Amino acid sequence: MIDLQAHSTVSDGQLEPSAVARAAADAGVSVMSLTDHDSVAGVPAAAAAAQEAGIECVPAVELSCVHAYSDDLHILGYWLDPDQIAPACERAQAERVNRAREIIERLNALGVEVSFEAAVAEAGAADSIGRPHIARAAGAGPDLGPFFEEYLVPGAKAFVPRRWPSADEAVELIHGAGGAAVVAHPYWDVSEPSQVRDLVETLRRDIGLEGIETFYPPHTREQTAHCLELCDELGLVPTGSSDFHGPTHKTFSRFLAYDTYGLGEPQVPPRP
Repeated sequence: MIDLQAHSTVSDGQLEPSAVARAAADAGVSVMSLTDHDSVAGVPAAAAAAQEAGIECVPAVELSCVHAYSDDLHILGYWLDPDQIAPACERAQAERVNRAREIIERLNALGVEVSFEAAVAEAGAADSIGRPHIARAAGAGPDLGPFFEEYLVPGAKAFVPRRWPSADEAVELIHGAGGAAVVAHPYWDVSEPSQVRDLVETLRRDIGLEGIETFYPPHTREQTAHCLELCDELGLVPTGSSDFHGPTHKTFSRFLAYDTYGLGEPQVPPRP
């Protein structure tokens, strides 16, 4: 069983990298990937634990980027060399920290009391800080939705857009590290089918995109079918994941949670 996206404490997951790999094995996963946001620091530990558990761990990362259709688009990279992608991850983490500081400054100006230090404490480390950590540090409570809607989504009062890398640059960075690039959960980041098609077609034509994360828990049958159609039409690999973040995560709490709807099966991108 394939499940090619999961997160650890290196980014916004609940378990250490080795524990993520063991959880995947316990769930019956045979091929997994640790895809922390803009970081490959946990890949060696996850790979070692996976090997001990008798499953395969494809080295990977999830790069956050910007695109005309999304201020926070995600591109997955598989089979890449962690050492080669590390400098880009370091730059992305620095951009993440600067963005967090800007958001906090805007929140403070709006009368919302929150400090950068408190947000870092929520994140565990400055280089993994994100909007959820800022929201929790601001006292948003267990349901972050209302706070996000008022302050942290595109167009909201304190939102600061990501500036680097673009989607094209993210794919190029993955290719430069010897990896295969896959658009993560397209219907999570982009809502309109016409935009999903244009996004995928353009990245395939111009940059050589290799796949689409087709099987994904929030994807409906129609959305899954559309992603499969695009894969067939454009010669792309359909991947699948549960986007595991930890056993008590509100949305992504278990492996193998995606539905294939009987339309097909996820594949592992070929090693470039």
